[in-house]
Amino acid sequence: MKSYYLILITIFLTSCGVVDVVPLINKNYAIITPESEEKVEYDEQRNIFYGEDELQTYDIFLPKNQPEKVPVIILLHGGGWSEGDKGFINPIVGYLKQKNVKCAIVNANYRLTYKSGITYKQQIEDIDLIIKKLRNEAKSLNITPKFFLMGISAGGHLAMLYSYSADINKVVEAVGGIVTPSDLTSEKIRQGRMNTDIEKLIGKKFDEAPEEYRKASPAFQVRRNSPPTILFYGGSDNLVPAEQGSLMNARLKELNIKHEYYLYPEQSHNWSLLNETLDKMITFADKYL
Repeated sequence: MKSYYLILITIFLTSCGVVDVVPLINKNYAIITPESEEKVEYDEQRNIFYGEDELQTYDIFLPKNQPEKVPVIILLHGGGWSEGDKGFINPIVGYLKQKNVKCAIVNANYRLTYKSGITYKQQIEDIDLIIKKLRNEAKSLNITPKFFLMGISAGGHLAMLYSYSADINKVVEAVGGIVTPSDLTSEKIRQGRMNTDIEKLIGKKFDEAPEEYRKASPAFQVRRNSPPTILFYGGSDNLVPAEQGSLMNARLKELNIKHEYYLYPEQSHNWSLLNETLDKMITFADKYL
């Protein structure tokens, strides 16, 4: 239980840059389990359909015997929007369970752009379908409709885009991304395989629809009322350049949105600091869920 107080933390790390550290806000529920409490056990339900497509499924892990309704963490995998599977981020599920997080954990698939007619718009619809289904089943699942969206690479992009979209009902309390594309109009990110993936995501080449690329870019969709955001980028990432993070950080600062931004100069797109990153994600989520 947390009462009315404010903590400002200044972090100095030699391995990463930290910008705009967020104050702890008032709330009365903690997702972090004190060491003195018993280990949290979870009920598992796998491959639950939220639509008619074979890819519209998720796994859900529900803490047992919780006296209060628990908030929800939704995980979205990477894979250039065109491939990948929720199974790829089972290690994240395992780590969250190991840390005894008192949240429902939803590990979601979404429709992929290798299928005809699937663009970012259908993928955003899938996130909305998941959230609507969970909200409709909140009582039976013993969850409260408070969501933290977390994604890696393409999954982080979709998490941010959904959370920032102006025409989406605001149900996301916080959002987090690791090596997340933020500006699809940037020529530096539209190179090689990444350019092909982005063209599939939009459904058109950049010269044909530059405004559509802007609409699909979280950096240009973020609003002053957008949710708190935590982001991680690598200075040695050859797929998602570090400037994608610095731009997003600048936009969040400009709009005075509570956020944390971490730049690890030696990290590549193959992120190797997952446990440390997830610890920061959990602490961040605990402030807002």
